[in-house]
Amino acid sequence: MKKQSVRMVNGWRLAAILLAMLLALGIATVFGTYFVWRSEAHLALRQARNVWTALHMTGIEFYGLGKDLYDERTASGLKQEAEDQVRRVSEAEGSIVVLGSDKEHLEPTRLLYREGAYMVYYYLDENEERQWEVYRSHSMFKLDTSKGKLFG
Repeated sequence: MKKQSVRMVNGWRLAAILLAMLLALGIATVFGTYFVWRSEAHLALRQARNVWTALHMTGIEFYGLGKDLYDERTASGLKQEAEDQVRRVSEAEGSIVVLGSDKEHLEPTRLLYREGAYMVYYYLDENEERQWEVYRSHSMFKLDTSKGKLFG
């Protein structure tokens, strides 16, 4: 009969292996989340560029019809029919806010586009070059004071 050898499991070795696996899982989660957020940000940027192009095209069309595209009294800065046309052409689902426009070139000079957790800010810098910035918002907490007094 053969002797069977019994191997003792080294506790430190097992702890090191588990710790390495947890560390690898944590790193994979962080990088995975980063790449998902980055790809979502690129989608928001692409949609904002589509909105900018639609605004430019709609501005040219409205100019040809002798109409004004912008209305500073609205939340978006656009007339309702212009906003509807921009949404239809660009298929935008987010909120559009035109902060500034160049009446001579019929295009927006400052624009905010927000879709989901992403906000895209477009502006012309001091050299009149187009700049695009994409931000992601995080909700930290919700303060609900409807159930009673907050303090005391």
